[in-house]
Amino acid sequence: MGLEARHIVVVGAGIVGAATALALVERGARVTVLERASPGSAVSGASLACLGTHMNSEIELPQLIWATQRWALWDQRFNGAFHYRRCGQIRFIDHEADIPTTERWIALERAAGLSASFLTAEQVREIEPALTGPILAASWSPDDALVNPFLSVRTLLRAAMDAGAQLRHHQSVLAIDTRGESVCGVRTADATIPADAVVVAGGPWAADLVAPLGVSLPIVPRKAQCLATVAQPPTIRGVVGACKSEQGGVHGGYTQIQQSEAGQILFNTVLEGGKSAPGAQNTIPQVDLRFVSDSIATLLRLFPGLRGTDVLRSWVRFEAVTPDDRFIAGPVGPTGLYMAAGDNGTGFLRAPVIAEIIAAALEARSGEVDPSPYDPRRFSAGRETHA
Repeated sequence: MGLEARHIVVVGAGIVGAATALALVERGARVTVLERASPGSAVSGASLACLGTHMNSEIELPQLIWATQRWALWDQRFNGAFHYRRCGQIRFIDHEADIPTTERWIALERAAGLSASFLTAEQVREIEPALTGPILAASWSPDDALVNPFLSVRTLLRAAMDAGAQLRHHQSVLAIDTRGESVCGVRTADATIPADAVVVAGGPWAADLVAPLGVSLPIVPRKAQCLATVAQPPTIRGVVGACKSEQGGVHGGYTQIQQSEAGQILFNTVLEGGKSAPGAQNTIPQVDLRFVSDSIATLLRLFPGLRGTDVLRSWVRFEAVTPDDRFIAGPVGPTGLYMAAGDNGTGFLRAPVIAEIIAAALEARSGEVDPSPYDPRRFSAGRETHA
């Protein structure tokens, strides 16, 4: 079913909403994007924006490969506007017990046509000379990349608007309206906007928005926190993270360290767990002191040459988390309602996939990627009652 005669409202102008709006308007739909604040001002603007397949998700590996290919095509299409940089990613290993896990991931990825490899500590320092801390070994994924998060969101939104989409920012959606068994529009404080379909790409606000329609989704907020140093000379070439591990602690969560184009060292270390209370996304949070101390300790252990470097700033946003760390993408509840939320801190990488899934679902066709890992029905999500 074509989209030419349909008006679709996309709720949320982060990276997923921007990619989805572009995919829909290029298929002929009339698209209105509604954003509660400024485009990219929630977790998308706080992201470190790594596009990495390595040690990410086994069940999603075909989708992630497709996503990285789409990002590379976008980079060509938009003439480098994202500041796309294929810099590679190292995952360091601290425990002997984690070496078999790392080797399994490398074998899995190589079988899928990727270029992951195992590195000794000496080989690591050929790639990242400043990484002189005490590690046993590492894995290496040379094709992982970075983009500038703000420029990426704005570029995709601008392309969507140039193709005919409308953007209304500082327009919070108060309710999704229905007529009979179908969605018929949305309400903001200023207007009622008719729609043939509504795509909710509202991150940690998404579940609350669809709950009045009897749709129960297990999306909860989690702090996404980061630190940045003052600008440094070129020090870190790519992305440095921790390997997948059963050891708990730092390795039960994740670490990401990289250097921005402006020279700032961007870094975080997040311990396992860390979900926030419902409604936390509506607060103005502070960075956790434990997060600060853990992140600095990890940075200096790996890069001791940075000792004495001043921390310039920190920031916090809230990402949307699901029980299995995968997006919820597809139709839910009344006819015409679609969910595109649950980034689990990986929205940039997966944004092209989610956009393709939503576009295919709206057109009632088979898309270029398998949507099953993101099927809302895996949580028995759906319409419980309809007032």
